[in-house]
Amino acid sequence: MMKKLLSTSLIFLALQGCATMDTPANWQPATLLNSHEQIIHSAWTNKDYLVQVATIGKKPKNGYPVVYVLDGNAFFAPSSSIAQMLHGRPNQAHPKSFLVVGIGYTTKRLFDIPNRTHDYTPPSHTYPAPKGEQTMFGGAEHFYQFITHELTPRLDKDFGINAHHRTLWGHSYGGLFGLYALFNHPKSFDNYVIASPSIWWNHKSIYQHQDNFSPTPNINRILITLGEQELTAHHRNPDAPTSTLTDADAYVLYQFLHNKLPNAHVNFALNQAHSHGLNAYPSLIQGLTLAYTICQADRLC
Repeated sequence: MMKKLLSTSLIFLALQGCATMDTPANWQPATLLNSHEQIIHSAWTNKDYLVQVATIGKKPKNGYPVVYVLDGNAFFAPSSSIAQMLHGRPNQAHPKSFLVVGIGYTTKRLFDIPNRTHDYTPPSHTYPAPKGEQTMFGGAEHFYQFITHELTPRLDKDFGINAHHRTLWGHSYGGLFGLYALFNHPKSFDNYVIASPSIWWNHKSIYQHQDNFSPTPNINRILITLGEQELTAHHRNPDAPTSTLTDADAYVLYQFLHNKLPNAHVNFALNQAHSHGLNAYPSLIQGLTLAYTICQADRLC
């Protein structure tokens, strides 16, 4: 047993040395303000997730309003910084607190292509042929169950969550997952920020789920965003979108939700001069601001 522990320790030290080989000795790893993280294993997906949490401000009486940010490896840091800026703006009589939750993977890359592809894509009768790192599809339901039945109860126990202020933010495939959650489990989140959703995926099979959509009164705000340059991004979309905004899939979906949810605030934003990838960043500002503004208007938040 001692030999095994020693061997494991040596492997860890070797890996640690490799990780810091190019780092000058007088520099230390950076940390994010008011942030915490842990790896959580999901029985639903049988995967490990890197969950990062930023607690912005003191815990409110009714719990923190929470923003779930998908692709946390890439987007947790900027989203927590945006939340800090919103909370710390001068001349606010009553700044609102936030819980920003980044859901990522145990990878050193910004995007874990195989796992995000599986987790964020909706179940379907048929799937595209595997291509590159995208080999598994259709895990959105299990990933949803992980968020609602494993992650959220733990966050509520450890930090406290306001059950009436839950925002889901996702970009690209993450936006596709946001649509899946909205169409199949609308009660689970109160606000949806759907940035550059990959509606084209699998011959637009997300529309099969749209047919089952039954609005619930908890839905407060929905924001759909698109980068202007996506209108002519023929290189990434096999069903290449038209250059006319009104015919773009995301805008058509916005119109559907706007008509379907007359009592909710459904908005669309076309972010000028932004590509598909870069549209994530103005969408983060728009999404965090949306959640903050909603909280400001509610004295119980």
